[in-house]
Amino acid sequence: MSEIRRGVTARTRILGWILLILTIAVSIIVVTTARAELSRVKVQAHTELQHEVEKFRDFASSPSSGDGGGFNSVQALMTSHLQNNLPEHTETFFSIVDRKEDQRSVDNPPFRLDQDAEFVAEAAKVTTPEINERSTPAGPVTYAIVPIQMQGSSQTGQLVIVEYLTPEYDEAWATIWTMTIIAVIALAMAGIFGWLVAGRVLSPIRQLSETASRIGEEDLSRRIEVTGNDDVAHLGVTFNRMLDRLEAAFAGQRQFLDDAGHELRTPITVVRGHLDVMGDDPEDREYTLDLVGDELRRMSRLVDELIMLAGSEGPDFLMLAPTDITDLVFESFSKATALGTRNWVIDATPEAFGIVDEQRLTQALLQLAANSVDHTDTGDTIAFGGRTTADTIELWVRDTGSGVAEEDRERIFQRFARSKKAKPGRRGTGLGLTIVDRIARAHGGSVSVSSVEGEGATFLIELPWHHPEVEDQ
Repeated sequence: MSEIRRGVTARTRILGWILLILTIAVSIIVVTTARAELSRVKVQAHTELQHEVEKFRDFASSPSSGDGGGFNSVQALMTSHLQNNLPEHTETFFSIVDRKEDQRSVDNPPFRLDQDAEFVAEAAKVTTPEINERSTPAGPVTYAIVPIQMQGSSQTGQLVIVEYLTPEYDEAWATIWTMTIIAVIALAMAGIFGWLVAGRVLSPIRQLSETASRIGEEDLSRRIEVTGNDDVAHLGVTFNRMLDRLEAAFAGQRQFLDDAGHELRTPITVVRGHLDVMGDDPEDREYTLDLVGDELRRMSRLVDELIMLAGSEGPDFLMLAPTDITDLVFESFSKATALGTRNWVIDATPEAFGIVDEQRLTQALLQLAANSVDHTDTGDTIAFGGRTTADTIELWVRDTGSGVAEEDRERIFQRFARSKKAKPGRRGTGLGLTIVDRIARAHGGSVSVSSVEGEGATFLIELPWHHPEVEDQ
């Protein structure tokens, strides 16, 4: 239940942030659009007033009027204009002559400013053209007043053009409210869709959390069910791969402890058993102490090799440096000849330098040589060799001994594994070839064996060839 609550809380939190951002964005769009629409109404009204003023000026300067020549008075000029110019449904015209309302255009305006004595009195005082705004019982209006005076006449007048803004404002607000309703519906749909999408997106993460909380050392088999190909799916795949590595590491650790316990238990049992039955006879005591010392030395070697294997996964296992591979092969060969009386030969040497750990590679070659000594007789041949290719270094140790059985060729590189062809009485730790394998892997390479039973075996170490930088002399 707590997992469900956490999932709902996380989904709600994400959805809340998404809706907050969308609400802010939509609000900015709606407010900006509303201001633009309301501003457009005023701009359009002022444009229409300018247009009507220009129409009147054109009419007054036409040949038929001729600077008033066609009309004998200001009143006649404005009356003729009002008769010939029909107003739109949102406007009205009227004239003022000698400070009194005179004629009105043929229409039915929502409010008659020509009957507003206060407005008529103010308009009659205007001597220069002006555009202004005013509130009326029918809503806001914008108007233009054009003063008129005819040459040779004492009569004065004003043409008043009125634009009623309420119908345009009503259309603008209808647009604004429509946008607002659409925005609210869109936000609601975005909320529902976001809730579903957030649930789908968070589901693998929630499943990952639940799986991680149930995973323990005793149960590493659980995995995330991955669907799709998005970032969350890749996260699930990465998590599953991590679990694979953890499971393999824990399995290897358990196997390592089981194998080490088994290998250490035998010499401990031998030592304890002989000490328990050791008598007072000097010869018996000497024999027992020699045997116990031998077993303790074997245990010490085993522990040292186990410690080295445990450290082979660490970053400081290798100490890389530019190394002459030819010298490495010769020095390893010279040391190996002391391991036993065999026909020791060198097949080939690579004339090259490489970035390797000289001591670890020498250890690996000597371990392979010791393994060959254990599987050969006095007259057999053990050969060292090496060569380089375009991007690899190859080092090998071959012998003409008993060879490696086909079923053993992969198994012998595992911890405590021994070949079925091992000599009777041989008491190795079973870690030698494992150490060779770890040294090769630490260098980024590998070790393999090719063999024909009864005709010998060849152990090949392949390493990537990292060329040291050559400095100009």
